[in-house]
Amino acid sequence: MQERLYQRENLIIGVIGHIDHGKTSLIAALNGFWGDEREEEKKRGITLDLSFSNLSNGDKNIAFIDVPGHEKLVKNMIAGAFGVDYVLLVIASNEGIKPQTLEHLRITHLLGIKEFLVVLTKTDLANKNEIATLKLAIKELFSPYRLQYKIFESSICDSHSIQTLKEALFLLPKKLHRDLGCFRYYIDRAFAIKGSGCVVSGTLLDGDLSVGQKIWCCNLQKPLGIKNIQCHNTSLQEAKSGQRVAINLSGISHNELKRGFLLTKKGYLRGFNGVEVCLELYENVAHNSEVLVFIGALKCKARILFLKSHQRFATLKCEIPIFSVFNERFILRDENKTLGGGRILSPIGDPMNKNQKLAFLESLDKGDFKESFEILLQAHKKGFGLISAMQRFGISQKEAIKIASQIQDCFVSEKHLVAYCQQTQKILEKMIQKILEKNPNALLSPALLSQKQSWITEDFAKVVLEKMHQKQLLHKNESFYVSLNFQENIQDYLYKSIYQTLQTQGFEPIAPYNLYESLDLDRATGDLVLKQLTKEKKIIRLNHKLFITTQSLSQILTLMRKILQDEGYLEFNNFKNHLNLSRKYLIAYLDYLDSFGDIINKEGRRFKKDQLC
Repeated sequence: MQERLYQRENLIIGVIGHIDHGKTSLIAALNGFWGDEREEEKKRGITLDLSFSNLSNGDKNIAFIDVPGHEKLVKNMIAGAFGVDYVLLVIASNEGIKPQTLEHLRITHLLGIKEFLVVLTKTDLANKNEIATLKLAIKELFSPYRLQYKIFESSICDSHSIQTLKEALFLLPKKLHRDLGCFRYYIDRAFAIKGSGCVVSGTLLDGDLSVGQKIWCCNLQKPLGIKNIQCHNTSLQEAKSGQRVAINLSGISHNELKRGFLLTKKGYLRGFNGVEVCLELYENVAHNSEVLVFIGALKCKARILFLKSHQRFATLKCEIPIFSVFNERFILRDENKTLGGGRILSPIGDPMNKNQKLAFLESLDKGDFKESFEILLQAHKKGFGLISAMQRFGISQKEAIKIASQIQDCFVSEKHLVAYCQQTQKILEKMIQKILEKNPNALLSPALLSQKQSWITEDFAKVVLEKMHQKQLLHKNESFYVSLNFQENIQDYLYKSIYQTLQTQGFEPIAPYNLYESLDLDRATGDLVLKQLTKEKKIIRLNHKLFITTQSLSQILTLMRKILQDEGYLEFNNFKNHLNLSRKYLIAYLDYLDSFGDIINKEGRRFKKDQLC
């Protein structure tokens, strides 16, 4: 997954401001779209939910997200503000700055939006002195934040002011957006269209999306298909990162989907109820308080557990799994006000003590990934996976390999995307020594060790075995590593040990994988020996998991034919009376008997042909 910078063809502008300050009217003046579509909205004259429209000029397209300004609808405002490029902050000239103006500014600041167009609406209802005073108040409003802003005066009754604003919007530069090859899409609306079925709307945050592509709903753990993609009523074969798009989905009903559900590629993101965060608080919040977390279009309850007395770092224990990525922004609220927000530093749960966790979060906060890797290597005693580099660090797997390779005494399995520290190498050495203590004749190989423990990659095992060989702790015999006392010829030992073990098993031979485990032998090598013994007709393969010696099988066949002769038929029950074996063996022997031309199987009963004549 190679990281690349993708330049957006579209701009997304969030339109925010206090209720009745003229957001919807301003958008209508710019593009002719009146956002209050619901009957209740038209009746009350306010925007209750997110409203979407656009403004185009040649190749440039501006998507507007008009968010509700009412204090009781701030949760809808947050869903709309997530993922925008610029903010258009609307302030009525005749009313000035209001509580929701400040709250909306705080929220957009917490979401990492840096550039604002402040539009003073209704200038026809205020005089020059009032507007000048308001501009000074706006300067003071922005002073605590490192934000860029430009003020525009407008009135829907003044077409020149609207045109000036429109021209300024089209001059806004495109945003560069980092794309790590995995798209993310928060659903902000789900609905049904007659003849099409389920449709969702949202912003394509990362990556590209195309018709026919298989996608994954993280919250439902369910695959979905894409039948159609539209951007402002235009059908697309492919959507680019940063676009507002509607997706016609297959394989699901709109009733199953909710605002805040995340669509992505399967296998890229894991969900965790606990995430580690860096906070910026506007209000005093007590340890273990219940808060509302807003991330993307998602809203959920959580408890906030501070990791330090100064309340900069904390764990959010959420009521549902959160499928987040490194540095993703979020907002914290109670039922009445915005408490603050922050950035997710560790979206993946790790086995760390408190001191380790604090050091880890501090390294992530300052962007020192090498230090973060070193801490993770110590926390993960059996290897640290790099496959989740995009979610964990916002970097590609290739970059993660490069960072891990710079750490002293760290072995990196590039093929399997796992990094091991020196302590892990010692753990594997001790494991090898225990195998030899239990079985001095073990034929050690990278494949065997990887079979025994899933956390061991073959290339890592090979390095450790070779180091033990160089330290004269092991001998090298052909392609195997053996104890210092092992003197036998490898091929003779393999042939003899496998054949003799099967002989001792008699009518109940051990399954191949259990046989290999008992001999400490890798499966590929064991399979070759079984093939040789089968070719020499010393053993017979009855089915995929059952090999028996020719001698034992001959005895079984003799018994089966005797039962046929004495009792006139052979089936499972009378066979078991003579040979009290488990069902898997008895069925295998009966099936093998069916391969003989003089045997007839009639509904589970076997007869000799001459008996039926």
